[in-house]
Amino acid sequence: AARQSSACLSRGSDAAASPAAAALLGGALPSPGRADIDNVFPINYVNNPVARHVACAVPAGAAAVCTLAGFDNQSRVVEFLVTSMPATGTLYETSQNFRTYGTDPKYAPTPIQAHELPYRISDALHRIVYVPPSDIFPPEGRWGAVTYVVQEGETGLMSMPAQVALSSPSHAIAASTFIGGADAWTISGNIHSVTPTWQAFGWGLLNRYIYSADEVQYLDMETGADKSKWYFEAPPGKFYLPEMAAAYGGTIKFTIASTYGDFEHLNTPLDFITLECASCNSGRGMRIVRFANNGLEWDGRERIVEVPIAVGHFWQRDPMNTALPFTDATDCEIAAVIAGLTRVRILGDFCKAGEGVAIDDISISGSHAQPVFPLACQQGCACAHDE
Repeated sequence: AARQSSACLSRGSDAAASPAAAALLGGALPSPGRADIDNVFPINYVNNPVARHVACAVPAGAAAVCTLAGFDNQSRVVEFLVTSMPATGTLYETSQNFRTYGTDPKYAPTPIQAHELPYRISDALHRIVYVPPSDIFPPEGRWGAVTYVVQEGETGLMSMPAQVALSSPSHAIAASTFIGGADAWTISGNIHSVTPTWQAFGWGLLNRYIYSADEVQYLDMETGADKSKWYFEAPPGKFYLPEMAAAYGGTIKFTIASTYGDFEHLNTPLDFITLECASCNSGRGMRIVRFANNGLEWDGRERIVEVPIAVGHFWQRDPMNTALPFTDATDCEIAAVIAGLTRVRILGDFCKAGEGVAIDDISISGSHAQPVFPLACQQGCACAHDE
C-alpha cells in the first residue's frame, strides 16, 4: 500500500483526512479542535515514494553542491521538487557546464525564487547548489535548511517532505562553542542555579566554557546515590530543529572536565546523554539514553566525548516506567527521537558527594556519507504504534 495511518508516525502530518472516511459521513470532516477518538479520519501518510533526509556540509564563501536522494519500491523514476528555501543564502540549480564537464561556476545564472516553489529540479543527478551569505564566518551549527519532496511520474503520488540540513564546514547541524556566553544553556536538577556560569578564559582543551556545581545531595539511604541529579540542558532554538533528522548516523560530541569531586564513589545509574522527543510514540513521548558504560566511563579528568547517533552504539530506550527495564534502542526509535528532538541533556551529577563540572564545544553533527537516515523508518516505523 502507498499510504498508511498516522499510528505509524513519530511526528504529525498535515496531509488531508481520508476521502473514504469523509464519504461515509456524507463528506463531513471533523471540526477544528474536535478529537477523532475513533480514528474515523486517519491522517494519510505516503510511504512510497520516499524523499530521504540528507545533510550537506557548506564551507564559508563557497558554493556547495548538495545531492538529494529518493526511493521508489518499484524502481520507478521519481522527480525532485524543492518545497522551501533556506532562511539565509541562495539556492540554485546546477549550471550546464558543471553537469557536462564538472567545471565552475557550479550554479546556474539565476537563483531559485520563493514564488517558483515547488521547484522541479532538472539535474539528472538531482543536485542543487547552495551559496552561503558572503563575507561572514561559518555558523556554529547549520547555515539553514531546505525541504523537498519526490514525485512518482506514473501515478503522480508525492512523498512526504524530507529535510536538507545545510551544515557547517565541520558537518555540525547544531552546536554551542560558548565564545560569547552561555548560549541559552540551562541547568536542571539543582536547587537554585538554573543558568550555568560562563567562564571567559581557557583551561586545557576548554576555551570559553560553561560550568556548574552540585548544590544538593539528596541521598538514597540504602544505596547512597543521589535521588535528584543535575544536568546541562540544550536551548530549543539551536538544537530542536526538524532538519536534525539528518544527524542520524552522525555524532554528539563535547569536551568535559571536573573541577572537583570524588569519582571513586559514583551515582547510579549514570545517564550520561539523554535525547527526548515529546511527539513520538503517538504523543506519549520517547527517551533514549547513553549510559556511562561500554567505553563511555568518565573519571573526572578532561576528555572529549564522541558518541555515534545510530543503532549498535549502546543507546537504551527508557520505558518511562520504573516497573519496566531499559531495552536496546532500535534504529527507528533512535531515528524518531532525533527527527523530533525536543530535549538534549548531559549529566553533570556523577558523584555521590558533589562535584563541579565544566563543558565546552557541544555539537550534533551529520555523517560524512549521506543519506544515512534509515529508509524503513521513513516508510513508517513501529516506534509510534500504540503499545
